Amino acid sequence: MAETKPRCTAAGRSKHGDARLHQSIFNVRDNRELLLLPLYGIPIHSFFLASTFSHISLRIRHLFASSTVVRPSAVVSPVAAMWMPSKLGPLRTTLLPALLITAIIVLTVSYRSLNFVRSTADTAVDIRSATHQAALAKHAHNSSLGFGEIVYISMQDRTDRQDAMNLLSSSFDIKIKLIPGVNGSEISPKAIPDQAPSDIRASVLGCWRAHANAWRYLLESDMDTLLIFEDDLDWNPNVKGTLETLSMQMQNSKIRVDEPSDYERRIAPYSLDWDVLYLGSWRHGGNPDFKDVVQIWDDPDVPDSSGLNKGRYSNLEALHDFGLTDEEIGKKRVLAPAYWTMHTTGYAITRRGAQRLLFQMSYIGDMHGDVDVEITRLFREGKLRGYSLTPPAFSQFKVGGTKDSDNIKLGKTTDGKGNLHGSNNNIKGSARKTMVDSLNLDNWNEYKRLREE
Repeated sequence: MAETKPRCTAAGRSKHGDARLHQSIFNVRDNRELLLLPLYGIPIHSFFLASTFSHISLRIRHLFASSTVVRPSAVVSPVAAMWMPSKLGPLRTTLLPALLITAIIVLTVSYRSLNFVRSTADTAVDIRSATHQAALAKHAHNSSLGFGEIVYISMQDRTDRQDAMNLLSSSFDIKIKLIPGVNGSEISPKAIPDQAPSDIRASVLGCWRAHANAWRYLLESDMDTLLIFEDDLDWNPNVKGTLETLSMQMQNSKIRVDEPSDYERRIAPYSLDWDVLYLGSWRHGGNPDFKDVVQIWDDPDVPDSSGLNKGRYSNLEALHDFGLTDEEIGKKRVLAPAYWTMHTTGYAITRRGAQRLLFQMSYIGDMHGDVDVEITRLFREGKLRGYSLTPPAFSQFKVGGTKDSDNIKLGKTTDGKGNLHGSNNNIKGSARKTMVDSLNLDNWNEYKRLREE
């Protein structure tokens, strides 16, 4: 039997040739070169639409040409062939509108894509605008309060505190992750910091190691910041509004030592010029040589003087040292370079901060006592850069008795006031008490009220 050769079309290609061309067009999606299309301003979806358009054109030409055998003496162009009389008039009537619609779609999508690229570029350039800053500050209302994540440290056997923290965070649409506390007596002697005193308490070592694990957690991630809580925490019910205002102040800082980078302006609600941001210091004292380096603003959620702790290095004394009058206390909040801080109730770190903390206390082994005391020592020695918020946004929540400490064993009877009668200081209101009010229910009284109506 004679070999059957592919029939020539008006375009001069065989059916197999069209198929190969069709395959080469649509197999581009398997090629790596496709990934480069956006770099040249060509949206990938527009490329596929254009490919579809090309394929339809080829099929039209093939179908019409196949209905007319081309004589060697007659050369017919593809366009002319499409309009030659044939039995495919109804098919031509169907395919031509499809061809036009495809062309319109390609042009429309490409135009909209180019406008999107142009508008995105315009927005990126406008990172110094007040509109961009306000939008960035709104990140304080998200589930991580504008930080990469929020973690809290709790000993594994303090399930009572873990329950409380999860109740509190879920009531305010905040996501937290547990960093397990560490039993200092189980730390290998080889892992104890080189300069730690020989009589250092196991509880001090355990607290340091748990915080160090949180610092390392940040470095093992791709986040820029991490907010760290301890498990006896409380905050003012409008903490998200407080942090939104703080974000605007830090984006327009008058007390930083360098200009913010474009990266900071673009993505960092609290900037990134600090190692540690103290948001829950129980006591605070400013550097006596730089007490004028402060940023002060109005804040309706600041407690009055009766709600502030008093005494040496107290928040009340710090506010006076920063120049606030008695009339201004209770109305204004202050951000200052961290110098004398106390407690690790709530603080944030940057990646550079996590590196410096681990470098000083673990790698060099410059750790001599309680972790919060060591952090404030590094501030005073100038080995760590940070800011402290006064009054703070976060506070310890005290229930009284032995439950307030992980280092004191509970006796045969439970002492203290309990969660319903606990208290805080240095903040206005209590998120815990707001939570209690929202979760308390008297179901049958509600039915009784309904019946009476």
